[in-house]
Formats: sequence, structure tokens, C-alpha cells
Amino acid sequence: MIKIATSRILPLMIILLFLTVFLGLGYGLSQDKYRDFFLACQVIPLLKLRFFEPVNLSQLVIIYLKKGKVQGLLESLGDPYTRYLNQKEYVQLLEENKGSYGGVGLYLEYKDGELIIFKPIKNSPAELAGLRPGDRITAIDYQSTKEMSKEIAVTKILGPPGTTLTLTIKRGEGNTQITREVTLTRTLIDPSIEWEIKKDSVVGKIGWISLTQFTEKTSSDLGQALQAIAREKAAGIVLDLRYNPGGLLISAVEVASQLLAERSNSPVVSLKYRNQQAETFTAYPNPHPPLPLVVLVNEWSASSSEIVAGAVKDLKAGVLVGNTTFGKGLVQDVLPLPTGGALYLTVATYLTAGGHSIHKTGIRPDVVVKLPNESDSFKEQSDFRALQKIDRLQAETAIQVLRKLILVKRKAAA
Repeated sequence: MIKIATSRILPLMIILLFLTVFLGLGYGLSQDKYRDFFLACQVIPLLKLRFFEPVNLSQLVIIYLKKGKVQGLLESLGDPYTRYLNQKEYVQLLEENKGSYGGVGLYLEYKDGELIIFKPIKNSPAELAGLRPGDRITAIDYQSTKEMSKEIAVTKILGPPGTTLTLTIKRGEGNTQITREVTLTRTLIDPSIEWEIKKDSVVGKIGWISLTQFTEKTSSDLGQALQAIAREKAAGIVLDLRYNPGGLLISAVEVASQLLAERSNSPVVSLKYRNQQAETFTAYPNPHPPLPLVVLVNEWSASSSEIVAGAVKDLKAGVLVGNTTFGKGLVQDVLPLPTGGALYLTVATYLTAGGHSIHKTGIRPDVVVKLPNESDSFKEQSDFRALQKIDRLQAETAIQVLRKLILVKRKAAA
């Protein structure tokens, strides 16, 4: 949270008040405009001071006067991630970041104007109902998701365990496209990491960790998993970041730190603000023994997932396997407002550990895995069997790559 001196806000409020009254406040209110005038007085200074791209103060005022609503002002920025959260949405975002909440077990993101399912959580109501990565949610409880922000969509999907909601789902393209309605019962969702020990006929035990989101709990959960894997005397680790939409920046730094053996104080990610000021986050000391590492990614690995994947690749702490990642290289900050809500604001771009910008381009893995005669991406594929085949092929390739890393390490130690 940042604080802005009242002396800086007051002149702006006076200007806004004068212009609004001058241009006809009464008429605007009759047209359902300016009802969030005092919210605009809070939001506009934050946009001027913190938005990641330069914005003109007078232009912001003019746009608000023209649109008559804060939502219209924010949409004019052309940034799909900058949103106003009302009090309920803000509280739910805080709950989600803590790591457990009432919902149906879906990770969501907007892509090309559509609300897309990144991944249903294992054994969640969404997965048990057959929802798949790439499905588009066109309505929530029969309300269209067109022009609905991700935060509003999440708010409508979350709710007390035991309550129900209906999602309208579109799947496939063209002649193969189908639409169906799915009614789900909410339950308590705890998206902690999943891990297991797999036995390989060549190298013995392998630790497999699936990370589904970056929350306040993720780093401690990962630490416990790595300790258990070490006790099992596993020869190496596969970290599966496929379908992980990201989460908290600090969680990404903490997770990456635990994977960067003997690389403490190395850069993990650098934030670049509008004024060219940079902020670099370095790796914390790593308490875990170094093990050969493979990181699995695909085009649904985004944001914090890409920070971790970029650190592993750039610092040569492991090998990336899969498909080119999502390409979200922007960082948001949640700025609480006196109204009780918050401004979810894009404040910076980021560079990976090696200084690379990945926004809209993603990270290309060291080992790309795709089906023969298919493109590098499977977003457009409607055949779920093909998607499953790619997932299996990527997992098999990850084991093969890890096997080679382990054998090379053993040979060097012999």
C-alpha cells in the first residue's frame, strides 16, 4: 500500500469538482454518470503516479468526464490487468492469496477477450465434472462473461461450500464447437502443492512436484516437500508448472530460491518501473541439497511460473521441458482505497534472471515437446485426447531428460 500526501490529492479533487460541475454534474447524474466521482478522485492520482506507462493527468480527467465511470476510465488504459475491486472482491482476493477458499477448483485467465480455464484442480468439482484446460466460460449463472473482468468472474465463482453455480462452457472451434451448461457444488479448495515419489527403472527414486498456484503457503509447502523428497533419497526432481497461472511475486522469489542450489544472492527477477527505476529480487540462501532438476512448462504457465522458469533456465539450475510459456511480463500491485475496495494496478514490467523481457513472447524451453506435425502450441486444438497425449509426452520427456542429468552427475562423481 502507498500513501499520497493530501496536499497532492486536494488540487486534483478541486480541478475535478470544478470541471464536473462546469460541464454539468446534474445532467451527468441523470445519465448514470459520475456516481463514483469520489472514487475517481482516489483512482486518478494512483494512475498518474504508479501506472507502468506514462499517463497524462489532464487526459485522465477528460476521459473520466467523457466516460462518466471509473470502469470506463480504467478500460481506456488498454491494460486488461488493471481493475477496480469492490470491497467484496478485494476480501476474496486476499482469501485466495492465503491459499484456501470456497469454490469449484478452477484457475482462470483472459485470452483474446475470452475467459479461459487454465486448469481444474485435481479431484475438484470442476475436474470431476469434466471441465478441461482451454474450455471457455461464456456465462456464470446465466450472466454473460463478455467484458466481465477476471476479478468479477472469480467473485461470482467463489462462495460458501455447499452452494451451487452454473457455468456455460464452450469447447472446440468451428464445426466441432459445443456449448453446454454445468452445475457445480462449491467446496473448500486448498490448492497446496502435490508431490510424490516415482520409481524409475534406470535411476531409482524421482521426486515429482506439481505446483498449481503461488500463494502465501506455497513456499513453506514446497520446503516440506523438498525435505521429504530428500529423506526418500530421490536422485532428482521434476517440478511441474504446467497450467499454473501464477500468483504472488514474493512467493515466486521464495520458490525459485529453494531451487537454485548454491546460487544464493543471484538475481531471480528485476522489476522495471515507469521512471526507469529498477528493483531486483535476489535468491535467498537455499537449505536443500542440490539435485538434478527438470521444470515442466506449457503455454498455460504464466506470471510467477514464468519468473521461476526464467530463473531456472537463465541461471542453469535445471532444464526446461515443454512448450513456450504464456508470456505475462507485467506486475500488479493491490492498492487499498478508503472506500474499502482496492485498485489492482499494473505498476511494472519485469525481466527474468538473465535480463530478458518475456511479455507476449513467453519463455521457450530448452527441450520443446509437441506432437509430430503439430504446431508448438495446442491452444487451438479441440481434441482432448490430443491434449492428453501432449501432457503424457511432456511428462515422459521430462523423465528422460532428468534421467540423463542424474547419470551425468553419477558419472562425474565416480
